[in-house]
Amino acid sequence: MARLRGRLRPRSWAWAWRWPREERQRGRGRAPRPTDGYHQVAEPPADRHRLARRDMEWQMLRILLIFRLMHGIQLAVTVPGIAGHLPHRGGASLLLIAVVAESLWFVARIVRNHRRVIADDTERERAGVRPDPHAAPPTTYDGVAAGVELCSAVAFLWACALVMGSHRSQDMAPLLVLTTEQISAAGIGSALGQPRRVLLTGTCAIAASYAAVVALGDGGPAALARSDVLIGLTGYGALAYLIRRGAAFLLQLAADLGDMSLQLHEQEQRKLLAIELHNHLGHTLNAFQRIDASDPEQIDSLRKSAVVARERLATFIGTGRFSESVPLIGMVHRQVALATNDTLTVEPIVTERVVGAAARVLPSQVELLEPALRALLINVPRSAGVHDAVLHVDLVEDADGDELVELVVTDEGVGFPPAVLARGVGAMRSLALHESLLRERGGALRVRSVAGFTQVTLTLPIQRDNNTEPSYTTEPSQGGVG
Repeated sequence: MARLRGRLRPRSWAWAWRWPREERQRGRGRAPRPTDGYHQVAEPPADRHRLARRDMEWQMLRILLIFRLMHGIQLAVTVPGIAGHLPHRGGASLLLIAVVAESLWFVARIVRNHRRVIADDTERERAGVRPDPHAAPPTTYDGVAAGVELCSAVAFLWACALVMGSHRSQDMAPLLVLTTEQISAAGIGSALGQPRRVLLTGTCAIAASYAAVVALGDGGPAALARSDVLIGLTGYGALAYLIRRGAAFLLQLAADLGDMSLQLHEQEQRKLLAIELHNHLGHTLNAFQRIDASDPEQIDSLRKSAVVARERLATFIGTGRFSESVPLIGMVHRQVALATNDTLTVEPIVTERVVGAAARVLPSQVELLEPALRALLINVPRSAGVHDAVLHVDLVEDADGDELVELVVTDEGVGFPPAVLARGVGAMRSLALHESLLRERGGALRVRSVAGFTQVTLTLPIQRDNNTEPSYTTEPSQGGVG
């Protein structure tokens, strides 16, 4: 062990007794961190589709809110030019105030409904209550918003007949843009479950109101034959149909992507299950074959390994994961403790900077690193023929300046055969799958091995802390955890 430490850079052991208390203090009261989802228990299809529907609905309505903001800017630009030849400026001012008030109400309604839906989902998840699959899901764009939007569109068009003069067809152009936005919102609402008759009735009422306002102008009914009017009348119907079909397609696409994500999740779970069976059950069964029945220490070690394997399988059946989710440092010390059941003494060295950055390592990343580290530690006594190793945990930077968590296992065993090293990690049955999973997430598994010295390195990118500037030096911070 002394020679192994000598091959690593010297460190002070000032953190040896300080890190556990601080790690526990950081853990108290902290809500579970979000994960990338691959390790979590799969949600039922109804829940996945509901969440995908909710997210897609909000994205579409956000676009509508942006259009409404752009329409407000358009009104601010065009109204001064129109006001000069309006016969009823007072009425026009009231119409403008009504349009602004309705737009503000619509934005406030959508934002409030969205927050309410999110709060209801959060409260339901905390209480462990699943929504009724037969009940209509709550929507951000509800029936009240649809009714107010379509009725106000009709009212604004008829108001144009009262306050605008001979240039009515041109002067009401900004309001026509507003009515198209209102029909678009109703089309999205129809795709989300609002009655189709609401969209149909509202679109017909808006088109009829527009035709009546144009016919009541100086051009009379003959003005309805103008190309711009015909385009506007037919455009209302086409817009309602296309928006509704497009929104329905996007919602179905979101659900399909949710299903695809579940399939990928299930593939990852099968890989993790295969890793667990190899690392724990397979190792335990192999130990049964090699056990010396006359050696009490071997029997005791095998009994502990069997108990650990049983507990991990029971945890997997109940929770979908093989062990309790813990932070990075806790995972390292858990694996160090488990290694003792395999007659392996591991000396952990954890630098000060990785202790400070451990909170930025997501639970999903810890769960990806843990089985890979477990496979490395199992292989030391079984394949290297030694019972001592050093585990060095650090935070490093790659060539692009990205931060990586790095776990290095070093031993003085016989090493990997040169023929296996020549074929690469992919030829190592116990490490190939871990190398593939790490590489998919931007990490790596590297092996350096000669007779009497083997070093296997695991790396995985982590989220950079934007609140503090990294202050890494050429030499590592002095500190270790044992």
